[in-house]
Amino acid sequence: MTNELQRAATESLTPKEFIEREQALSNIALRQIVVQFLNRAYGGLLIATITIIFLQGFHLWGFELDSGFLNWLGAATVGEVVGLCVLVYGALFRSD
Repeated sequence: MTNELQRAATESLTPKEFIEREQALSNIALRQIVVQFLNRAYGGLLIATITIIFLQGFHLWGFELDSGFLNWLGAATVGEVVGLCVLVYGALFRSD
């Protein structure tokens, strides 16, 4: 049924409208791929940082880092993730 609806919709479109529609669908698909990748990457970064802080807190397997480095790591991670999210999502979803 969807193929019939798509065919009916594309038959009534002018070539320019058809091209604009296909470009919009392609743009949406690319945005979706980028957002999924970035969410996974940023999630992994946050999990890795939390794991390091957790290992430091319980001193598992002799894990010990300088507390100043841990403070810097936490602040840098949060700042980086928030800053990159704002830049990337702002660029992706900016209205033209």
